[in-house]
Amino acid sequence: MHELLLFASVPLHQHHELLQQLAGLTAMQPRHCLERRLVFKAYRKPGVFSLRTGASQDVQPVEMQRLNKMLNGNIFYTQLAGPVSEGDFGSTSPSPEDQHQDQDISMTGMGEGNQVDHDGRYDYDYDRQPWRLEFRDTPEAATRSAVTSRLMSSASLPRGDVMAPMNAWGYSFVTEYVVEGDIFVYDDIVLFLHRVLQYPSSQAEHSQPRRQLPSLEQMAPLDKSGSYVLQAAITVQDGGNQETMETASQHLLGLRERLRTAVRLEPADRLSLDSRAK
Repeated sequence: MHELLLFASVPLHQHHELLQQLAGLTAMQPRHCLERRLVFKAYRKPGVFSLRTGASQDVQPVEMQRLNKMLNGNIFYTQLAGPVSEGDFGSTSPSPEDQHQDQDISMTGMGEGNQVDHDGRYDYDYDRQPWRLEFRDTPEAATRSAVTSRLMSSASLPRGDVMAPMNAWGYSFVTEYVVEGDIFVYDDIVLFLHRVLQYPSSQAEHSQPRRQLPSLEQMAPLDKSGSYVLQAAITVQDGGNQETMETASQHLLGLRERLRTAVRLEPADRLSLDSRAK
């Protein structure tokens, strides 16, 4: 698959106004999104990876093929994305008693996802955190297109701790961050107005993903000015079909024209999206 992209920087003072404009354009209310992003770096040589059952046995056969192709190329950084909610931040890991209680609730069909303590507050359960592996290639070079184009793929992974399968596949944990934003859909274009949040600097560096999340108020924007990024993206199943790619590109350029009085959508600097491990 390929994705075609345009980006725009959105100052903090313009954020609320742009949300309203995008809601009017797409005729929908924004869908708020919070995601954990885990960054991994490949350390094995290309072509030596072989996906087997075991830790990855919950991955479906079609996605196993996709993972094989994704992880057997050149050495890249890749990331895992997992949806979280505001209630997951600042909560504690469930106790064994809470886990047993949650199992009873799940058996009755009354609960799913996070635990609920006696105060009615949700606890974050890292062992039930869903993940998807996202591969994004370095954008194509030497093209005259007015949009950014790159090869992409994704696959679902088993829930919970992902360190064992990722290490077995030749990837080591580097860091993690949180993405907060709002999603809109305009025809075949996904608009994501978001910012990157960092974990508190007072916390020690972690050699593996956190099992607990700090309060959301403690998370600091990566951009100290608080600005957001608007990403407009179209996914094309057959990147070798030039007619389809050109049509998708024209759709993005048409959106850029419609939003030109609000934001300036532009292709990204290719090297700023370079995902290769040095």
